[in-house]
Amino acid sequence: MERIHMAFTTFVQLKKINLKDLVKISFLLVLLGFFSACLKNEICSPVLIEPVAGIYTVTENNGLYDTVLTMKNIDSLYSLSYSSENILYQKDQINSFNLPLNNVENQSGFVLSIDGIKDTIYLNYEKALFFYSVKCGATYTYTITNISYTTNSIKEILLINPAVNVVTAENIQLVF
Repeated sequence: MERIHMAFTTFVQLKKINLKDLVKISFLLVLLGFFSACLKNEICSPVLIEPVAGIYTVTENNGLYDTVLTMKNIDSLYSLSYSSENILYQKDQINSFNLPLNNVENQSGFVLSIDGIKDTIYLNYEKALFFYSVKCGATYTYTITNISYTTNSIKEILLINPAVNVVTAENIQLVF
């Protein structure tokens, strides 16, 4: 009988120690959770990963030709890559704009109307999944591989920077 009493006392003492430790651990976990919730985490703002198109004209100076950034009125810019042809732009006096790419395809098409004259632009690209952060998730980056276009008002489209990523830089130049 004494053995049972001794085993029971030892068991209770072990349970008390474990219970104290459990209370301490629980308190520390709650405290850690409270402070981690109050810490300043990164703010996840939308990441705009779209190619930038600059509007240029050609100038001639002593037989040398150069492209010069210029302002144009965009009557409309439509996307052909999405199910509905929503207007993307209709602005006066701009010198650059973004072209949203379709994540499902490897090609996006656009109809650009300037001064009532329409041109069609197709961008072919490769896409790669880019892990932005735990909070913000992943997004696509692109590499433009080919550009095809009509030449109704556009004289030429120059591919300046094929990499389309979080760094906002001009990717193509539309020369009028």
